[in-house]
Amino acid sequence: MRLDKFINRPVLSTVISILLVILGFIGLATLPITQYPDIAPPTVSVSATYTGANAQAVLNSVISPLEDQINGVENMMYMQSTATNNGSARITVYFNQGTDPDMAQVNVQNRVTQAQGLLPAEVTRVGVTTMKRQTSMLMVFSIYDKEDKYNIEFLENYASINLIPEIKRVNGVGDAFALSADYSMRVWLKPDVMAQYNLVPSDISAALAEQNIEAAPGQFGERGKQSFQYTIRYKGRLSSTTEFEDIVIKALPDGEILHLGDVADLELGRLSYGFNNMVNGHKAVSCIVYQMAGTNATETIQNLEQVLAEYEKNLPDGLGINIAQSANDFLFASIHEVVKTLIEAFILVFIVVYIFLQDMRSTLIPAIAIPVALIATFFALKIIGFSLNLLTLSAMVLAIAIVVDDAIVVVEGVHAKLDQGYKSSRLASIDAMSELGGAIVSITLVMMSVFIPVSFMGGTAGTFYQQFGITMALAIGFSAINALTLSPALCALFLKPHNSHETLKERMGTAYKESRKIMVARYTDAIGKWLNPKFVILFTIIAILGMIFGLFSFSEHPVICILLIIISILAFAGMTTDKFKGSFNRSYNSILTKYRKGVVFFIHKRGLSFGIVAAIVALLVLFMNITPTGMVPNEDTGTIMGAVTLPPGTSQERAQEVLNKVDSLIGADPAVQSRTVISGFSFIGSGQGPSYGSIIIKLKDWEERSMQQSSDIVVASLFMRSQKLFKDAQVLFFAPPMIPGYSISTDIELNMQDKTGGSLDHFFSVVNSYMAALEERPEINSASTNFNPSFPQYQMDIDVAACKRAGISPSDILSTMQGYFGGIYASNFNSFGKMYRVMIQAEPNATKNMESLNSIKVRSSSGEMAPITQFVTMKKIYGPDVISRFNLYTAIQVMVSPAAGYTSGQALQAIEEVARQNLPAGFGYELGGMAREEAQTTNTTALIFLLCLVFVYLLLSAQYESYLLPLAVLLSIPCGLLGSFLFVNGFAALGSIPSLTMILGTMSNDIYMQIALIMLMGLLAKNAILIVEFALDRRKQGMSISWAAVLGASARLRPILMTSLAMIIGLLPLMFAFGVGAHGNRTLGASAIGGMLIGMICQIFIVPTLFVAFQWLQEKFKPIEWTDMDGSEVEPDIEQYTTNKVEK
Repeated sequence: MRLDKFINRPVLSTVISILLVILGFIGLATLPITQYPDIAPPTVSVSATYTGANAQAVLNSVISPLEDQINGVENMMYMQSTATNNGSARITVYFNQGTDPDMAQVNVQNRVTQAQGLLPAEVTRVGVTTMKRQTSMLMVFSIYDKEDKYNIEFLENYASINLIPEIKRVNGVGDAFALSADYSMRVWLKPDVMAQYNLVPSDISAALAEQNIEAAPGQFGERGKQSFQYTIRYKGRLSSTTEFEDIVIKALPDGEILHLGDVADLELGRLSYGFNNMVNGHKAVSCIVYQMAGTNATETIQNLEQVLAEYEKNLPDGLGINIAQSANDFLFASIHEVVKTLIEAFILVFIVVYIFLQDMRSTLIPAIAIPVALIATFFALKIIGFSLNLLTLSAMVLAIAIVVDDAIVVVEGVHAKLDQGYKSSRLASIDAMSELGGAIVSITLVMMSVFIPVSFMGGTAGTFYQQFGITMALAIGFSAINALTLSPALCALFLKPHNSHETLKERMGTAYKESRKIMVARYTDAIGKWLNPKFVILFTIIAILGMIFGLFSFSEHPVICILLIIISILAFAGMTTDKFKGSFNRSYNSILTKYRKGVVFFIHKRGLSFGIVAAIVALLVLFMNITPTGMVPNEDTGTIMGAVTLPPGTSQERAQEVLNKVDSLIGADPAVQSRTVISGFSFIGSGQGPSYGSIIIKLKDWEERSMQQSSDIVVASLFMRSQKLFKDAQVLFFAPPMIPGYSISTDIELNMQDKTGGSLDHFFSVVNSYMAALEERPEINSASTNFNPSFPQYQMDIDVAACKRAGISPSDILSTMQGYFGGIYASNFNSFGKMYRVMIQAEPNATKNMESLNSIKVRSSSGEMAPITQFVTMKKIYGPDVISRFNLYTAIQVMVSPAAGYTSGQALQAIEEVARQNLPAGFGYELGGMAREEAQTTNTTALIFLLCLVFVYLLLSAQYESYLLPLAVLLSIPCGLLGSFLFVNGFAALGSIPSLTMILGTMSNDIYMQIALIMLMGLLAKNAILIVEFALDRRKQGMSISWAAVLGASARLRPILMTSLAMIIGLLPLMFAFGVGAHGNRTLGASAIGGMLIGMICQIFIVPTLFVAFQWLQEKFKPIEWTDMDGSEVEPDIEQYTTNKVEK
């Protein structure tokens, strides 16, 4: 391959690279930033309210007809629903990935419309809402009273009237609401006074319907042939408490008028009284924002933060805004760490390459190639519609090793030509590239073939692999362009001929240039006299460790930072001395001599070599089966969620007292920055009522917390302390999910199903037995549910016969009970530019206990009032406050937390085993959230490896025109893969030590490890290919197969060591990462370093042996075709080989 055009025209080569860099910067500036690719399934939520109904009534009359129609909607994956005792119903429909969220919403809305006729009139009057949104919270913020001078009604309605509408207009917001209640005109009926005037709640509703209406009376003078025309106005809906009090209920015979204010107390109050919020102990109203399906979460949060920051400037005095949860906090901190690691890796790679090349000019060539290839990749990512996320950035970090290897191959090839006596760097570059060009292209195709197949996998895991694989393939492609254009041009410009004979003029110019270096040389020589090479290596190691553990921070470690800078300067100065270079070369030559002997030993012991390969493959299969699996490791996101469940029937006052104590407990932890407490609402299981409370804890910034203040340790500490303090309450703390859009928690979500249609009590006992069996397993830390069928309730029975005798309909009894106890949505009123509800209900003192029924009267057909107790009987029973269904079956949600030292994959396996052993017939479970995706993708690793190996094998077979020789490459790859599994299992074993569990966490065969494995397959294949290429060239020039293998491997040893050590040292910051994103970074670093280290050690001895065996077999079928080519590069080796042969 002739590439002399790029060498002869260096400006053209540099222009190509400059254009790539400019386009890359444009792509980088416009790429959307996300934590992970958009992998959450589109969801559509259907909600309705049946005021006054209990959970069972909501389930039967609202949920069931809606689910029957929605079930089976196009591309539906699964469906969840909940019905609560406060009358709310919610159905969430999950769709397959790739479904258009807009079409999904339209399809669900069409199904809901078909069910409208089956719903109660009270439900259709309020309305059934269908919206597309993700199930996880995008942001939680609060408006709080810093000075405690406003009442809760003001805070709630200020947020509802002013802020929430603004938030809903932000692009990407699917839903936003305040955990509060709107204003409502509360009509508190007095049952005893109502009875005196023979009134029942329906009379009040009728009066409101008659007198609180908007009307269109018309106009005067329309077509009346007169000068003026007048519009007739009616006062319309009432708006003030006084106006409602003046509503006429009755006109008595004595001329007295009975007004609404005579039989009820009216106030502008709250629609419901179930929610209360606190932020850091102050009254607050919390607002939850959900993402619209199919939108960019990061961009949406940034827009929200801008709106809130601008709005905070105009808040009334004493009010503030606190953002309790924002996914961007973790995202940008993680990206900062990855970028920092990228820079550190570049520096470390530069140091390693310089040590091996021992020439600044030579080192600059790969140093320039790295940023050009990586930056250009950003432009390609923009073109294909990717985002800048943790996966693409991790791919960039790993791509450094591959990108630098391409440049090193070029530099080594040009140096080899210069060693042969070339007097012109340009000619040396041209001839070197004519030999290397084809190899670089073929190797690039092989490398890309490793990453491209995984990009076509479907599902969540497929999306991960696609982002990583295509990013790596693009980086490799741009690296090849660099290696064919920029790197040879730079070699021609930068490198100098070895031992050249210059003219007098040239020598004078050289002398002049060298004179400027004399002073520097004197200093470096002086340093070299007292700075032993061992000290240089020691200083270099100290500087690298300082960089890995973040000690180069002047603000945190000023003294250590200064010392490390001095040590680094001394180390670099020592590297430039001839003494260090000579010592390094002697050491390398000694290693090379021993290496050749080792290769010869393994070639002579081929049985041992093949035995090692077989053992490695067997061990690899074993470790693939026993290594714990996972999806995405849980990280310290800086946020902790909490859920408090109190005994059934707990009053609001008692619940608030307990939540205040929990708030104080959390506030005492030094790692906590702010805490938000919400009473009457649960993040888990959609529970609502006084028995529930939720907590959002925002931790201090990662840099402000010590290693002993990670979120895992804070969660464990808070949980243990709460267990001691609260005996009558269940207090749980958990981390939010790593991937938004699946669930509220990182725990495993089990939806236990009763397919027998039995009672809830029996179902609950089965679930309790199952949870008890789960908690006996070592893999399970806890299994819990907030479902409880023991909430105290009263069963009301109507004596129909007594009703008939008194001329009363049972429906009259029910409407009276609803009007006094449940509440009736009777009408609307307008205020503050919004429409609010008018609610009718008995005053609180008239409904507080069973004895209150004695004052409730119902009107007979004759107009007489009779105590309602004559027609109804009450029986105390127990039942649930929330009833859930999953795919049309009654369900109880169970949250399972893996034990410390165990992964989610191991917990899933334990869940399946316990279910087989303990669940009776007719009972089962389905996974929800992220666990469902993990279970579906657990067994894909082997398929991925097999697919990649097949592609590599086919390409190599085409390249070598042989089906045997590629096996020398493929059989060496398992060595590196086994190294990854050994390192990951070793770190997992360290993490299982109790004192290290909370600090190191666990490692598993998760997405990050599989990404590293795929990368290793490409890099290890590349090293093996080059060994085979060099050996095959020497074989074609007349050497025996064995000597061709020995000398080919020897010629490739230095670049392999250089590339491998550069990658290993460059990724050390990942393997020893702490803080934000540490778990994923450690897994990625450990698996990549382990695979590269062990793979390199095995490959440099195994590949030559495999080449000898398979090349011998190949020549049995097809004799080799000798090549007549320039053998100057291997002449010394051939002469040495010939001499040895003659002597024998």
